[in-house]
Amino acid sequence: VALGAEEIEFDIWATKDGKLVSIHDSTLSRVSDGTGYVWEHTYDELKQFDFGVKHGEHFKGLGIVTFEEILRKFACTTIMNIHVKIWDEETTKKENAPDPMYNEIASLIRRYNCEKHVYMMSTSDKCLEEFHKIAPDIHRCVGWDGNKDPMSMPKRAIKLGCEKIQLFKPYFNQETVDMATENGIICNVFWADDPDEALRYIGMGIKTILANDYLAVANAVKKVK
Repeated sequence: VALGAEEIEFDIWATKDGKLVSIHDSTLSRVSDGTGYVWEHTYDELKQFDFGVKHGEHFKGLGIVTFEEILRKFACTTIMNIHVKIWDEETTKKENAPDPMYNEIASLIRRYNCEKHVYMMSTSDKCLEEFHKIAPDIHRCVGWDGNKDPMSMPKRAIKLGCEKIQLFKPYFNQETVDMATENGIICNVFWADDPDEALRYIGMGIKTILANDYLAVANAVKKVK
């Protein structure tokens, strides 16, 4: 955000005691010195783990962050692309899949008055539908559900009435973007760190690029704007 990013993306899960936290994986072992699933631990238990040391010594001591802490820090200062990984679990039909936390998520967003600064992303159409019933004013984004048909995502978004789709390379083409755009749907893409690749996506009409190397991509895009 300090570097000028207009949007940030992060994932959220729920702990055993119903605390919303941001972590990419459903499991802890790759990104921390803990083990097991996120939802098998309470928030206090998760706070005992180091979420930086496996990335490098420079990040040693990094603790897990809550959804509310992110909102408190960044509400209304940037757009937040919130990938609700809890909802993705619904499609796996796991017996121990966590509670979708629809009301808690909507309540926190309203508490920080950032309904117009967030959108919820998920691969689960069912969950996107259910959340819309609770918070029809909060935008939603269709995520890739494994269907390799390049026209699947815009068709799903049209059916659901979602405002965005998050394309997953390589399963899209110009026709995908055109169908979405013609129906008023904004296209994201996951992902591009290469400036030339990012510029190609911009040329296709994609509006938001998820990137790990923000400055390289942003500087390339600025040159052609």
